[in-house]
Amino acid sequence: MQTASHAPRVLVVDDDPGVLHSLKLLLEDDCDVTCVDSPKTALTLATSQPFDVIVTDFKMPHMTGGEFAHAVKEQVKPAPYILMLTGTPQSVTHTTPGGQDLVMVLAKPFEPDRLLRMVTQVGRLGLIRRGVVAAN
Repeated sequence: MQTASHAPRVLVVDDDPGVLHSLKLLLEDDCDVTCVDSPKTALTLATSQPFDVIVTDFKMPHMTGGEFAHAVKEQVKPAPYILMLTGTPQSVTHTTPGGQDLVMVLAKPFEPDRLLRMVTQVGRLGLIRRGVVAAN
């Protein structure tokens, strides 16, 4: 377990409360996790607080995960690394709005160990970029 000051800050966005709860339980030992059920709320948080990684669902009401990713990349400099979770990974391509703004697309249901590994590895890059930890 990492110390709180050296834990990647992760924002999780999903309109499914069960997924939010599962991701919080999965990530909270290794990351400082904030969970929200709305991309609009997530965008407000992302523009006002530093996050190293954002894990977002693709299909959400009012704004897709791709649209959300694009808005984050436009409004936050440097932007956090963004991972997309989706039940339809074939529908997220480089030409999908926001698709070029993603680090990775992971299919639901996801393999917990793989997701945790991806978030912590990418989170470490975010910590280095923010100057919280030194590169080895």
